Amino acid sequence: MAHIAGLVAARVIPSPVPYADFVTFTTYKTMMGPHGGIILCKERFAKKVDRAIFPGTQGTPTLSLVAAKAVCLKLATSSQFARLQQQTIKNAKVLAEGLKDAGYRPVTGGTDNHLVLIDLRGKRLKGNAAERGLEEVGILSNRNLIPFDPESTQVTSGLRLGTPGITVRGMKEGEVKQIVSLIDQILSCPGDESVKERVKAEVRSLCYRFPFADSSENVCTAQ
Repeated sequence: MAHIAGLVAARVIPSPVPYADFVTFTTYKTMMGPHGGIILCKERFAKKVDRAIFPGTQGTPTLSLVAAKAVCLKLATSSQFARLQQQTIKNAKVLAEGLKDAGYRPVTGGTDNHLVLIDLRGKRLKGNAAERGLEEVGILSNRNLIPFDPESTQVTSGLRLGTPGITVRGMKEGEVKQIVSLIDQILSCPGDESVKERVKAEVRSLCYRFPFADSSENVCTAQ
């Protein structure tokens, strides 16, 4: 559950833990912690997993990362974290619906989590070109294969976007609608430099209005 662990921790989507012998997840992405991972397992497997990790594959742990994971897990139990994950899903649903209205087909018809995967073929676009065009104006996304994709993994027919990065900055439904418009402007006019400059300025303005707590980075992360 690498991508969805934060949503599971906040109890806004169902947990796979009661149904699986093993569950793995990262402590970043929706968990919003440091780079790293965690393995959950049934008690009868615990000693074997522990020995396989240490001394089997892992050397001396980085204590600063251990501490960061502890803080991450503590924060994930808070009501503030739960509200953040609820808003993340709300934003994702608005993102999916807005892109659908703009003519981009969400592969699953919508979303129940923080991710939206759109099929670009209706717009005669490729995933790699869309990813590159959005990145040039400060909107980060990922090219992504879609089911039965005729393109290679380096090209793709899909684009994956997500809402954790913008939600943690405080953006809500109104800002998501603005971001949908910015995305559509770039993907509709991929070679228009005047459109790029205008959208880049709007992205910069949006990021200044919603800065990270300790950063003025001018990037809207959509992944």
